[in-house]
Amino acid sequence: MPAPRVSPSSPVDLHRPTEVGAVSDGSGLPAEGRPARDAVHKRRPAGGSPRSAAFFDVDETLITAKSMFAFLRHWLARNGDDGTRYRRRADELRAMAARMPREEGNRVYYTHFAGVPAAELMAAGREWYAEYREGPDAFVTATVRALARHRAAGDRIVLVSGGFAACLGPLGEDFGVDLTLCSDPLIGEDGAFTGEIGTAMIGKAKAVAVDRTIAAYGLPAADCWAYGDHSSDLDMLSSVGHPVAVGDDPVLCAHVRRHGGSVLPSTGGRRDEPGRTVP
Repeated sequence: MPAPRVSPSSPVDLHRPTEVGAVSDGSGLPAEGRPARDAVHKRRPAGGSPRSAAFFDVDETLITAKSMFAFLRHWLARNGDDGTRYRRRADELRAMAARMPREEGNRVYYTHFAGVPAAELMAAGREWYAEYREGPDAFVTATVRALARHRAAGDRIVLVSGGFAACLGPLGEDFGVDLTLCSDPLIGEDGAFTGEIGTAMIGKAKAVAVDRTIAAYGLPAADCWAYGDHSSDLDMLSSVGHPVAVGDDPVLCAHVRRHGGSVLPSTGGRRDEPGRTVP
């Protein structure tokens, strides 16, 4: 029998002062039931409110890899796999993705972690990212530079991804993001993942989360930006006034050209700030 879900209590309050690196699923679900972050959060410096927000998809938009597959490989290797189990599971997930909606594939992925203590998975995510970020082509160079420009301009930086806090938490800390909107694997009363998720942050769910975040921050959608690489990001890009396609997806590229947006190359490279370390 699966462990019971942690009961909801109060909704996520996006109106509170933003803490750098805060993680939410953007759905109004409570913070309970998602992994607790062990990082020290930093308040946004005082002195004027941001007038815009930039929303970034992660996989193949900010980083060159598919983080969920890359983390699965790391997790299985950490538990003695020589690559055989990973190849089998990856093939199964790809086969499912070919015949079912991406949202359903996202849910299936998290069943692989049923029964795993949340603290153990979070530690593994930090290990994975520390190793991943040193790769010579780990990040999409043009997107990293765009994020740095938004941060310098004082815009809120928000990650929006079907990934989860184990991987996205350390990445968000590394980039100093304000908020991460992501899929939320549920945690039972025993502290282990149940294998279920509340929100699959894919497709239209991204747009809903972005719309709610823009409203909560009191920002004009027309002044906000969104970056994505896949047609499943179309709804998110349609929610803002400045859509940006990363790479050559024909659906996204056509959309941004119709709406005066831009297209960035997906060429990989190292971090622009090689001296930074993961907290």
